[in-house]
Amino acid sequence: MRLYLCAIPAAILAAALLAASGCGGGAEDDSAAGIIHRLLLAAGTQGSEALDSFPGRLPDGLPAQPPLYPGAEIIVSSRERTPVSAGDSGQEADVVAQPVLYFIVLDTADDADAVRTFYEQALEEDPWQLQSSFSMSQLDTLQFFNVEDIDIAGVVSIATGGDDDRTSILISMQDAGAFLDQQPQFELPPGRALPAAFPPDVPLFAGATITDTAFFREPGLESFLVIFLTTAAQDEVLEFYRDAFQQRGWTVQDTAAFGLEGRFDFRDELTDIQGDVFAAPFTRSDRYTEVRIQVQVNPAREPVDPDETPAATATPAGRTP
Repeated sequence: MRLYLCAIPAAILAAALLAASGCGGGAEDDSAAGIIHRLLLAAGTQGSEALDSFPGRLPDGLPAQPPLYPGAEIIVSSRERTPVSAGDSGQEADVVAQPVLYFIVLDTADDADAVRTFYEQALEEDPWQLQSSFSMSQLDTLQFFNVEDIDIAGVVSIATGGDDDRTSILISMQDAGAFLDQQPQFELPPGRALPAAFPPDVPLFAGATITDTAFFREPGLESFLVIFLTTAAQDEVLEFYRDAFQQRGWTVQDTAAFGLEGRFDFRDELTDIQGDVFAAPFTRSDRYTEVRIQVQVNPAREPVDPDETPAATATPAGRTP
């Protein structure tokens, strides 16, 4: 199965940075490699695992070497493992899929037109086939795939600009058919802080480790999302939040759920605050329950005293447990 490429936005972002900063040879190479590494990490797949960097050489484990522009210098390459998912139905039960993204950053003094012409020709030679190309000011992109292995596909981005007038090349390639013999052990990440304006009358479960947050403001409405992991049982978490909201006089109503998940909606009498709580076993480790809390708030509602938060085991929102 081809996952067509979530790496494309990363390729364009990285190529744009290369065009702006210029990656010529010399003492600045190490600094440039570090900048590009951080950019690729920031532009990587959501939930992706560690990004491994290989300054000055091709990445380890490359399933097939893409065409490299003759004489171009490899500034840095990287390998990024995407989140592990359950194996397809045709795979062994203990085999799990883990697509891998590869990035290769090259630099040359040659003109961008010459580089583009090379790749237009090289990507029509076995085992590669050019699928599409786009050209705009200071940036060309060519999308390709491997005719011998449909799980391997990629993008070449060619960027110009900067004070040195050099041409930078970013090759991003994905192997969607990569598998592991067994799922790696999950390690709990460092906890994140709640959004600064998160309503204090929505408590944070004691011992929770926040993994993701989001905040969105529009006229007359503020929306929040908090995702956390806990070793507490799913029913314990849901019961805690039901009790906390009912003590405030809010309405709590169970909603349709699928499989092992549990979910309910909540709202206050004036609907100035409403949302839902979702809890389910964490797919990457049976030690944890994953909880998602979505909240919508009327910013004009009366201020809330966080000390009035009813909680025997709760930590008031906005503070760390």
